[in-house]
Amino acid sequence: MKNHLISTDTITSSTRRQLLMGGAGAIALLALPGCDRSAVKEAASGNAASGVKTLVMTQSTDFNTGTMMAQNNPNLSIMRVIFNSLTEYDPKTMEPKPSLASSWKMSDDQKSLTLDLRTDVLFHDGAKFTSADVLAALAFMQKDGVPSQVKHNAKIVTASAPSESQVVLTLQHPVSNIFDMLEMMVIPQKDSYEKMLTGAAFVGTGPFKVDSYKHGQGMSLSANDKYFKGRPKIDKVEVQIVAEASSRVASLKTGASHISMDLPPLDITGLIADAKFANVIAETWDSAMYVASNVTVAPLDKKEVRQAIAWSVDRDAIVNKVLSGIGQTSSLPWSKSSPAYDEAAVGHYKYNPEKAKQMIEAAGASGKEVKICYVAAQAGFASVAEIVQAGINATGLKATMVPMQAADFFKGLSGEGLPGLFVNSHGFGQLRPATLLKGAFPFNADKNASRFSNDQYKALSNAIWQNTDATKAKAQYDEINKLLLDEQFVSDLALGAHTYTISTRVKGLAYTALDYLILDQADLG
Repeated sequence: MKNHLISTDTITSSTRRQLLMGGAGAIALLALPGCDRSAVKEAASGNAASGVKTLVMTQSTDFNTGTMMAQNNPNLSIMRVIFNSLTEYDPKTMEPKPSLASSWKMSDDQKSLTLDLRTDVLFHDGAKFTSADVLAALAFMQKDGVPSQVKHNAKIVTASAPSESQVVLTLQHPVSNIFDMLEMMVIPQKDSYEKMLTGAAFVGTGPFKVDSYKHGQGMSLSANDKYFKGRPKIDKVEVQIVAEASSRVASLKTGASHISMDLPPLDITGLIADAKFANVIAETWDSAMYVASNVTVAPLDKKEVRQAIAWSVDRDAIVNKVLSGIGQTSSLPWSKSSPAYDEAAVGHYKYNPEKAKQMIEAAGASGKEVKICYVAAQAGFASVAEIVQAGINATGLKATMVPMQAADFFKGLSGEGLPGLFVNSHGFGQLRPATLLKGAFPFNADKNASRFSNDQYKALSNAIWQNTDATKAKAQYDEINKLLLDEQFVSDLALGAHTYTISTRVKGLAYTALDYLILDQADLG
């Protein structure tokens, strides 16, 4: 096989099991200081000598231990390796299936969910998994200051435990994305939260247990002999933090590592023809590049200006030059699996520089200055910002690039606001629409990075959240799409696919619908 750039859309199900179960490498991750590469080489080369199967993975960004209950990119590679959730989505159908919960029943009024729990599950420290651990996880998520994309769900839930093997979730109202919460809410051992948040210990029920963690360097794990789904085939996993993409590519080529989690598409191209590697494309297409506006900053306070900017961006250039063709243009945040996806609407904003210029002139904004903020350490963001800048300058606006340190950029996103436009990426477009509209930071109707506040948007987002009738929700999805296209406080540009670059020695690698790794059945050939 010469072409190892593989799309899960074009592979049969039998082949997919062997080659295509990958997908957690975010297109746009931040870079932190690297690790000791000699440790990586030693771990990988130790397989043959000792008979111990050690899988070595590299990623650019260290784990964010303070957000282990959130589903942020640096943690995706490790979440399902250490922890389990109550239910998990089938990545093809997006329907929930059992995990720590063996079965469940929703009440007729859609306001009470009873979950029956497995009784054969042990934590890594030997403690038995019970309903008390579920109650603790939910209580922790409900705390102010604990980040989670499904906190809006957690806050309206009252949980009770009739027994050690059953949990009842009572909802204030019907919730359309309740299984998003169950999928995303990992369950640590109830007494381990403080240690988890500081990185001192990670106590889960997953297939691998953490032996050691060193901030900025990585994590060492070993197989959980008592895993309820069966002991993994791999004995040890080494996750190493390697900032530079070129170093991660070199590590793969020398055999020092087996998987790179987050190689940018431009770096993958050099490995496509190499039969020793498979470049796997996930099916979700939910890693979206966007440019958003702080709507409190002139001239971005005028939606006509924001619309003009959306018309001015050459989205095809982003797909071809930044994503190396591994992507598709889009004016909306939804992946094709989302019920809110609209084939016609996603192509609404096409590259039209003349129209954009006319709109800027009509808005009286010609000559006005706008700033484009982005994380300087991430080349993908910088490249998108350059394309956005070129388009904006052609309209008569004057765009200035503002490279920022990651800490300052995200501080601005979450609190102080950024001084104009900002380039970033988001995910979760494959989930229920309410998760984006109520939880994802770019779109959160209650508080978002753009400081966009709109009564209609809030009301419609709440209605979608509470509507569990998929048929009736269609009209609401159409309405929310019209509003998003009109207001343009977020201009989605391109949907990218998460990618893995893996050694073909790795067999049986799988992924979840949220692009978490599944190593339960992975093996080294």
